[in-house]
Amino acid sequence: MANESNLSDAKLALLVTGADLPMDEICELLELKPTRILHKGDLINRLPEMYAEEDEWVYMIQLSAPATTDMAMVHLLEHLSRHRDKLHQVKKLGHVTLRLFVQSDYAQMTYNLTPATLGWLAGINLTLEISSLSWGEVGI
Repeated sequence: MANESNLSDAKLALLVTGADLPMDEICELLELKPTRILHKGDLINRLPEMYAEEDEWVYMIQLSAPATTDMAMVHLLEHLSRHRDKLHQVKKLGHVTLRLFVQSDYAQMTYNLTPATLGWLAGINLTLEISSLSWGEVGI
């Protein structure tokens, strides 16, 4: 298991994807300002050239505590819990998910989800996707 110093980057993103998303309405319902908005056809990568296949509304936060309760994550989950009914309305507009990005400069990484965090996730009824990336550095 990796220690905390091996974890170089962890982020949590609330994603809403779909066709012809009403971006302003999503902002109003969730009371969140997106960190990124993509529209179908927008360039998302130059090499290789890739374009967005659908609209995407993203609210992303930086996480900081891989081995304990991460307060940034808790604050977002509390916010979503308080807006559960509005979150349900957003689910009617597009696909809604949470994605946890964990990146390390080493071959091993960890990010603990506490029982309390899992309880928050169950309470707001959102799928959590976990995306991990390691640069695979040698010399561990």
